[in-house]
Amino acid sequence: METINNVPVLEGIDPEITDALVTRRQAIAKGASVSSSLAAGLAMASVPVALAALARDAFGQGTALPADIKTVLDFALALEIFENEFYSAVLGMSSSAAQNTAFAPVRAMVSGAALATVQQIQKHEQEHVAFLKAQGATSTLTATDFDFTGGRGSGTGPFATATTDLAFLLEVAQGAEDTGVRAYKGQAGNLIGNNDATHNAVLEAALRIHSVEARHAARIRRIRRLAAGAPDVVRLSGTIRGGGAAAAGATGSPSNAVVATFAAIYGGATPESNTMHTVFNGSAEATINAATLPNLQDAANSVTEAFDEPLTRAEVVAIVQPFFIPPIS
Repeated sequence: METINNVPVLEGIDPEITDALVTRRQAIAKGASVSSSLAAGLAMASVPVALAALARDAFGQGTALPADIKTVLDFALALEIFENEFYSAVLGMSSSAAQNTAFAPVRAMVSGAALATVQQIQKHEQEHVAFLKAQGATSTLTATDFDFTGGRGSGTGPFATATTDLAFLLEVAQGAEDTGVRAYKGQAGNLIGNNDATHNAVLEAALRIHSVEARHAARIRRIRRLAAGAPDVVRLSGTIRGGGAAAAGATGSPSNAVVATFAAIYGGATPESNTMHTVFNGSAEATINAATLPNLQDAANSVTEAFDEPLTRAEVVAIVQPFFIPPIS
């Protein structure tokens, strides 16, 4: 797939194509008919799925998608396939017997609310995969193209413990969901561009439909907090605080490689620990340190908990590449 290395996932779309999508969205807002495919895509509450639905609706079912739209959707499809295969393997539903066997030890521990949550998320991911493919996204990835231990095919990577330890499995799942939240929420924010009406309309749409993405991570956090004997680092990790392993609510003594992955998930060019934000002061943009605002309790932590920061496409690739056996870009 085409490489877009140092820009947000959605920012590489041609502005003229963005105009077409916004025009279609505005027509819908004014009462234009909505195809059943578009209605289904918007109902899934996922930024890449909604983008695919809107693009297919705007350009027509029998028309090839513009190349830059397809590049974004192909990348989104690769990530959705990865998540679907991960949860499928945990449930023993993967098309790969080896993946099912690998997760057999931890599968016996997944029950109650944890089981219901994993089952529901897997259904969501499966629906996203099917829908993106129906809208023209393509991928050759199969279940055997992933190494969920993070070992690029060795099967002995730093995340192998997730196949035998439920607490660590949920920790890893939380990190995966948080990566998605940062990737798509952050990228949607970057569509604001020059603060013109077109970019603002896309921004509004993207932020409205992305929120369900964050609910997966929130649900996993809740399960981790409510687990019997959950340590303070987990009970107090209801929101992303700071960065690295601390933001993940990591327990025990994680390996250096695991710590490095969490550092990437919650770090990046604009890390989750960021407290500097751009605001409008009445006449112009200004940058402030939000942690210095008056009357804040636990200022540094409360500010970092209040904002999600963006990840670029290159940063997302770097995080997930160890779990993909073929190279991605």
